[in-house]
Amino acid sequence: MTQTMTIRQPTAGTKRALVVIDAQPATLQSADAERRLALISAYIAKADYSAYVVARYHAPAHSMFARQCDWQLSPEDAGPSDEAIDAAIAATGRPVLAIEKTTRSIFKARSVDARAFLDAHGIDELHICGFDVNDCLMATAYDAIDLGYFSYVIEECSGRTDANPTLIEAALTVLRWQGMTNTSNHHGWTPVSV
Repeated sequence: MTQTMTIRQPTAGTKRALVVIDAQPATLQSADAERRLALISAYIAKADYSAYVVARYHAPAHSMFARQCDWQLSPEDAGPSDEAIDAAIAATGRPVLAIEKTTRSIFKARSVDARAFLDAHGIDELHICGFDVNDCLMATAYDAIDLGYFSYVIEECSGRTDANPTLIEAALTVLRWQGMTNTSNHHGWTPVSV
């Protein structure tokens, strides 16, 4: 990161968690997506969170991705989460929940109970970033708000693996309209320079 940017960190709740979704370098198809990975790491190093959730996906033959979209992705092809992001989170010393999912929302994953982890740590506000903003991030954000968490997508740290600008902007437009991004937050915010 050669240029400094300020990211607005929402401050609606009392304890925040950062949810990093599907930040798996093996799935990225664009320079913009790779740039966002680096930005997520830089943001983690500067922002303050009480806990972290790192979700990783794949799409086996029995998943709805395969059944409805005729799309499969093995765990090996999906690959692990970004090492720099994992290292930045580990350096915080804060609690971390790792989720393996074959669903869009982290709250629908069968591997672990995200809500139990968040509630055990007193989390009432979720900041969501990663890939794809029009898919897994949006599904998680809507589930989170329905479960009673303040829910915000961090726009600068969210995108698509293919960087499709039409889909990114469409998703952000919907989320902004609902007051669910860091730029549409009406409760207040703290600047984080990265």
